[in-house]
Amino acid sequence: MPEFVVGVQELIDGEWWLYVETRVDVVGCAACGTRAVGHGRSRTAVRDLPVAGRPTVLVWCKRRWRCPDPDCEVRTWLETIDAVAPRASLTKRARARLAEMVNVEGVSIAAAAAEFGVGWHTANAAVVEYTDPPVDDPRRLDGVSAIGVDEKRFVNATPQHRTVFTTQIVDLDRHRLLDVLEGRSRDVLGAWLEERGPKWCARITLATLDPAAGYRAALNEHLVNATQVVDHFHAVKLANAAIDDVRRRVRQDTLGHRGRKHDPLYRARRVLLTGFERLRGERVEWMMAMLAAGDPNGEVAAAILAKELLREVYPAVDEQHARRRLIVFFQHCADADVAELNRLARTIDRWRDEVPAYHRTGRAPNGRVENTHMLAEKIRRNAHGFTNHTNYRRRLIGRLGIEWATVPTRRIRGRQPRFAA
Repeated sequence: MPEFVVGVQELIDGEWWLYVETRVDVVGCAACGTRAVGHGRSRTAVRDLPVAGRPTVLVWCKRRWRCPDPDCEVRTWLETIDAVAPRASLTKRARARLAEMVNVEGVSIAAAAAEFGVGWHTANAAVVEYTDPPVDDPRRLDGVSAIGVDEKRFVNATPQHRTVFTTQIVDLDRHRLLDVLEGRSRDVLGAWLEERGPKWCARITLATLDPAAGYRAALNEHLVNATQVVDHFHAVKLANAAIDDVRRRVRQDTLGHRGRKHDPLYRARRVLLTGFERLRGERVEWMMAMLAAGDPNGEVAAAILAKELLREVYPAVDEQHARRRLIVFFQHCADADVAELNRLARTIDRWRDEVPAYHRTGRAPNGRVENTHMLAEKIRRNAHGFTNHTNYRRRLIGRLGIEWATVPTRRIRGRQPRFAA
């Protein structure tokens, strides 16, 4: 800050206290232009960036000026500079650094506030100042052609309210979070798409989603040029849920109680959800032994086979091949005559166009959406939870939706030497 000159520096409790003042000696009255005269000083302490790793406090001896013209309306005023706002606890560059810690480095606001020795609300105000303008900039949503839509838990259920969910929209090409909407319904997503406008919606050619009828209805209404895809993760998740439902029902019918550690089906609950290609031969034999002991009618085995048949739809050669494999899956569910598999087949049948579209769109994945969910959950846990959706949305978009101008740290060695001095 070139406006300041340091008069005295003092080390107090491990912190640098720098006593500074401005270089200005001549000031004119803003109203009449008369040369002002000194009228005393007042001290104000603000936090600044650390010096040599030590916290720093600037003690600014502000000059108070007085207009000597008796006819002037202005009497006295304190000097100001752009680097330190009036009644501020942090300098401008300290506020920018605090916001960078939160948005770029992923530090929680409470931790950043403790780093600078200020309160949570002061730190949050700095984050708001530097984060809201880029978040609210409409140009942030330009150039989007493929989106992923999925729900995300926001607030866990308590005795007072149910679990609160949000809808997260991700740019699949650039791997950026576009927005976080409160709620998970057709109206919520439809209102957001309507706000974007018809030109923006017309440029979207791909949309991945989980099997949610509300999301599909909103996408059908607004994204007329987009191909909708239900990726393999959500489809197999439905099949795994059916296996768990069949396993619990069969165990209850045969043993009459919830799962215990010695029950065959309970012991094999993890292996039942694992793909066959990932199981060793002895593990397959062990699973078959558990099924023989705990699945007398073969219902759990039928559910496992249904899951494997559904998984085979996605590695198909092309869309027509995928549709033929889907018919084999439907036929198996009909022949098995298991209530949970009939329900699974009806669900997949309602999405019979979106599932094979996986091959029509170059095997469009939803992994980037799930990866965004993982990072969002990490932010939520790091902050010990959120209750305010505005703060939650700001934190997520500031961390995952904006590419900040930072200088990356590059490695100076490609490989670690065998012997390091």
